[in-house]
Amino acid sequence: MNLIWFRNDLRIDDNPALSRAASCIDSPVAGVYLYCPEQIQQYGIGANHHALILSQLEQLQHKLDRLNIPLIIVNCGLFSRAAQLLKIVCRELKVASVYFNVEYPLDERNRDKMVVEKLSPEVKCHRLVADSLVPPWLTINGQKQGYKVFSAFEKAHQKVLLDLPVVLTEDVAKRPNSNREKLSNWSANQSELSDKILHSLPKVNPNVIDLPDVSERKVQERLTEFCTDKVLNYSNDRDYPSIKGTSEISSALAVGTISVSQCYSIANSIKGKEAKSWTRQLVWRDFYRSVMWHFPHTCMRQAFNPVDKMINWSNNPEAIQRVKSAKTGIPIIDAAINQLLKTGWMHNRLRMVVASYLTKNLWLDWRIGEAFFAEHLFDYDFANNNGGWQWSASVGTDAAPYFRVFNPQSQQQKFDQNTQFIRQWLPSLQREEIKKIHRFEQSQFDDYPSPQVDLKATRKLAIESFKNAKALGVA
Repeated sequence: MNLIWFRNDLRIDDNPALSRAASCIDSPVAGVYLYCPEQIQQYGIGANHHALILSQLEQLQHKLDRLNIPLIIVNCGLFSRAAQLLKIVCRELKVASVYFNVEYPLDERNRDKMVVEKLSPEVKCHRLVADSLVPPWLTINGQKQGYKVFSAFEKAHQKVLLDLPVVLTEDVAKRPNSNREKLSNWSANQSELSDKILHSLPKVNPNVIDLPDVSERKVQERLTEFCTDKVLNYSNDRDYPSIKGTSEISSALAVGTISVSQCYSIANSIKGKEAKSWTRQLVWRDFYRSVMWHFPHTCMRQAFNPVDKMINWSNNPEAIQRVKSAKTGIPIIDAAINQLLKTGWMHNRLRMVVASYLTKNLWLDWRIGEAFFAEHLFDYDFANNNGGWQWSASVGTDAAPYFRVFNPQSQQQKFDQNTQFIRQWLPSLQREEIKKIHRFEQSQFDDYPSPQVDLKATRKLAIESFKNAKALGVA
């Protein structure tokens, strides 16, 4: 018996672990998913991403069912129980081999290490690469260390891709009916099974937020359409939040209903080198995974740059609440926050603007912003979210210089010149003049607050405070 352990790879297509486990049509195959709600809660992952995982888990179960591959869902609770529960599953099913795709965060690596040790030597564990174009252990510098700067990483990454081009796995064939019959009497040793879990999923209020459709077929269609019609304008359009200039597949990547290799292959097959501006974002994705792999302390609420420990970050409750309730008095910031609260997604340009404002103008701890995004994003991805917030706070690897502070006013004037995006997400400003909205620091509105801080003064203070923190670090 071969067992596929699904994690953040809830798909059939281009799933190396599934493909390898099912490569021999005569070998019985089953899938298992360890549902860990307490772990999700510990990580501060909100109902949006949680519900998306569970909805796609249900779809995966139906797809596997059509292939005569049963999916066993076990209520694991916490990662610490994974090894023992998998041992029970393997013993009951008489499993000879377990196949799973590598995850890069530290807790997941420790969990997998415990699983391998617990199952050995009775069960062979096969680890495959599915969550990056290039595994992080192949992108190292001359000192055998991970890269700290993206430009150098990108060069090394491209060299590996030339030697090991991206190849998608073969389709999984339908198993004989006997595959299901051999498992029909299985019991999970009193664990909660799939039907009970799948009928008690946390729900997102459909009157506020609808779950995005990230099914495998829909996402592949959406990406194909984007690469055919929009990818050539991506480098320009991606910065304008009122334009649908991005692929909008980040939620699918986050739960694994499409692979990064599929994304790369589809883009190159349609537009080739002309799609490089978009495929470069996939390399950034690999970079942040490489950072986690080579510098695991970044997975432990620690910044890559030790200067973070010299900074006296603020935790002002009033300032935090005004951000979370979209009442900062900065139109582009509040519009972005409302977009997040009402859709579970925020435009990438605005993620940087919001993060810069929170960390540089309000001097709030970047971990507060990271947790706020985790609470609301459908496309929550630990590596991207963590890396992005550290970059904006100038405490991460390849971080923005500490004196780089996004000016929300100039950002909205440049990327929302006609205030179309602001008016969409801030109804109280819909009737206001464009000039008045852009001059918000000097304007007064009937139903919109004044700015909570002076942007120029707080920018200057942030630069000085960061300079002092760096001096303390050197000392």
